[in-house]
Amino acid sequence: MRGIALTIFLSFWLIFAVLIAAFAVLPNEGSSVRFADHLHQHGLVAAGLFEREGKEACDAYMAVLAERGRMAMSLVDASGQLVCGDAAATHATRRVVTDGAGASFTAAGTALDGFRDLRLRPSFPYTAVVLAILVSGIVCFLVARSLARPIRDVRDASHRLAAGDLQARASAATSVRHDEIGDLGRDFNAMAGRIEALVTAQNQLLSDISHELRSPLARLHVALELARRKAGSAAETDLARIETEADRMNDLIGRVLSLARAEHDETAEAAARLDLAALVRDVAADADFEASQQDKAVDVVVSAHPTVNGRATLIASAVDNVLRNAVRHTPAGTRVQVAIDEADDAATISIRDHGPGVPATDIERIFTPFHRVGIDRSQSSGGVGLGLAIARRAIALHEGTIAAENAAGGGLRVTIRLPR
Repeated sequence: MRGIALTIFLSFWLIFAVLIAAFAVLPNEGSSVRFADHLHQHGLVAAGLFEREGKEACDAYMAVLAERGRMAMSLVDASGQLVCGDAAATHATRRVVTDGAGASFTAAGTALDGFRDLRLRPSFPYTAVVLAILVSGIVCFLVARSLARPIRDVRDASHRLAAGDLQARASAATSVRHDEIGDLGRDFNAMAGRIEALVTAQNQLLSDISHELRSPLARLHVALELARRKAGSAAETDLARIETEADRMNDLIGRVLSLARAEHDETAEAAARLDLAALVRDVAADADFEASQQDKAVDVVVSAHPTVNGRATLIASAVDNVLRNAVRHTPAGTRVQVAIDEADDAATISIRDHGPGVPATDIERIFTPFHRVGIDRSQSSGGVGLGLAIARRAIALHEGTIAAENAAGGGLRVTIRLPR
């Protein structure tokens, strides 16, 4: 128990403990009244003894009170003269008494060291106080837990939603509460449901548009071939340009479809134990072949041979997208470096290029669909900002992480971590 639960628990318990201790230890207003009543009773006895047996009997009684009862007492008549008892006690607590014959006296008294009177000062109720503190502690603990548990439930659901789990919801136990916390749980569930519906609709729209665009693109390629036959070599340059742009559009549509499939986890491929080094080598070999056409290269360094449980197609797609991005931005004459290692019970794939890097403000955003860093970067490279987004979703489906950082000496390093 921590945070708000601990604060509420300790606050309530401390208040209860202080109140209980105060009521048990501090004297109350009834103490002086009970002492005066006590004094009145002894005064009546002393006055009766004085009237019946004289001053000596009264003095003897008060001496016994002083010795055994630890109480100094005196008796004064109506004229203010000391009748019997200790003269030093005449200015202490006073009470008027009347003997059986109707004579009035004033009884004065004070407690001596060691005075004990159960009616005045009861013994400290240790058992009752300890029991009260324990009961109050249990009650405060239950109250604090009942408040903190649904808050933790909403917090955990919000963390899952932020991590990409669009079906994350507060539990039924939280949402059925009839208080502010229940309102919070219901509002959170409504918000999460709305977000899920919007994201699902967006992905479905992308998928539908991409599918619909495939048909006119196919017809465009057919028309392009027919135009080549009719126009001859004079229009070849323009037709080649049209073909290049059509191919780029086809590639974009393919990537949008890949992103939509990744977001919905639309794959029938079963997970299996994979040799990560062998998988990365195969992907890197294809990337190296393409890079060689641009005076670039891809190097792979294997420091360990980890195995992971996953879907080969998705992991290969993630690595391929990161590698293509690195090859696209590394300058001619440089090499993209791929390192495979394992640490902290996780397999790591590190891919570094030697390009211009990414501004610190864009490091996290480069994994967002269609985000491109700078106009020159998007125009010169031909990227559309989908490759890293596809990679992030594919890795997230394997409960892994992907992160980017600017490497020392220039370039961008992307690190993929997969649980072993």
